[in-house]
Amino acid sequence: MTLSLKGLAKTAGVLGAGVLSGMVVFSQLTGKATPEEQAWHYPSDDLVDANYKNAYSSTYAVDIDAPAYAVYRIFKQIGCDKSGSFSSEFLERVFARLPFFNSYEIQEEFQQPDSLVPGDVAAFDFHGMSMEWADVVPGKYLCQWVDTKNPPAAPGSYAFRYPTMKHYGVAWCFYMVPLKGGRTRLINHWRIGFEPDTALPKAINWLNIELIGGCMTHMQNLYVKRVAEFSKKQQHTGKFMRGVLGGRFFNSGTPAGRWDGTPLFEETYTQWMRYGRQNPAVAEIRPPVTDNPEWPPTGPGTPWADIVDDEYFEGWSEPEFSWEEQIRQKMEKTYLPNWGKEGK
Repeated sequence: MTLSLKGLAKTAGVLGAGVLSGMVVFSQLTGKATPEEQAWHYPSDDLVDANYKNAYSSTYAVDIDAPAYAVYRIFKQIGCDKSGSFSSEFLERVFARLPFFNSYEIQEEFQQPDSLVPGDVAAFDFHGMSMEWADVVPGKYLCQWVDTKNPPAAPGSYAFRYPTMKHYGVAWCFYMVPLKGGRTRLINHWRIGFEPDTALPKAINWLNIELIGGCMTHMQNLYVKRVAEFSKKQQHTGKFMRGVLGGRFFNSGTPAGRWDGTPLFEETYTQWMRYGRQNPAVAEIRPPVTDNPEWPPTGPGTPWADIVDDEYFEGWSEPEFSWEEQIRQKMEKTYLPNWGKEGK
């Protein structure tokens, strides 16, 4: 029994050493920017430099056979509330417990002029662990930033830091350098500062930003390169779900989608969320309903005849969203009387 435990421990040690060695090679010996790129001072570095004297950078880069704007618009969709992290969603969810689900399609709702503006949360999760978008320069670069000395503005969010740190500031930026021939040099750049400037926080930052974060950043560059170059493959989970629920595995004979058998289905791995607005499928049966003055039914014999407020929707229209009203509701825990009524 003792020998088997020793053998198991030895095997685990060898495997652990192998994984660690692989991570060091992947994060430190491959995928890094050139020495000149690593030494360069980037436009958003001043955000961290303003509060920290010990600021330093971690910079990765990759050449992409696609124009700069094609790369930029992918990063415009980054976030757990949008199209994921464009890194390993398995590692993000299993080890970091972050709710990232990667979607590799360009989506209309994330490409509008106001889809991403400074002050928006750059969400890691829905509990408040967030950075905030600071610099958004269309087609050129994007920067998300967080600092315990200048916490995010959004209620519910917080400026995260690692244990043993009193203060922590970090900018995570994506710079697009257009190259001749319609290609792009992507600079994936971290700028970090922290207090106190002692050995343990330095070690924690190296593990999180350089080793683990370096692997994820390098992987992210490779994913984005594949997406921009139209070479990203469908996830195995997507294939499985399409096979089971789309009917292919059971020879149902029913097409899995309206575009079944064409590239718009076979090579579109996650759905285009707003495409159907052009011609909703429901219109093939009847026009979609956007106003129904007959609801709710109020006459005798209805389930709610004795309790319905049959005047609720008289003179009512959907009120314009207001952050001030949202804050008032949260603070006072009440709703406005006659909310949405004309003149109210």
